[in-house]
Amino acid sequence: MDRRNTHQKELILKAVSGKGIHLTAEEIFQSVRQEDPKVGLATIYRNLNLFTQQGLIQKIEGPGWSCYDGNPVPHDHFHCVRCGQVADYPDEYNPDMDNAAEQKTGGKILFHSTTYEGICESCLADENQAASG
Repeated sequence: MDRRNTHQKELILKAVSGKGIHLTAEEIFQSVRQEDPKVGLATIYRNLNLFTQQGLIQKIEGPGWSCYDGNPVPHDHFHCVRCGQVADYPDEYNPDMDNAAEQKTGGKILFHSTTYEGICESCLADENQAASG
């Protein structure tokens, strides 16, 4: 692998890394392009898929949306259906759910991912303000 590709991979991983970071591929692309204007969107997607397969990051997705999480440790998420924000769900990961699923399916569960869909506190406040105003 040549040096340029390594540099691009480092920029992509840096853009998505960190606890609580949930970015779309487009947001990662825009961030990386600030440091290296030559990087293409295909390079972003290729490397995000590679990092996901390697377990370095997580891909979180639902109907009509997806983003990448720099925290590879299994945990749950909350997605606001109004503003699109994705946040880590503040409870601890529950491995008992994995054990229960193994017993019910007869398979080996490696981890689970739960995404709660709803309306975030900020959007609810905006909604309440509009209703009262």
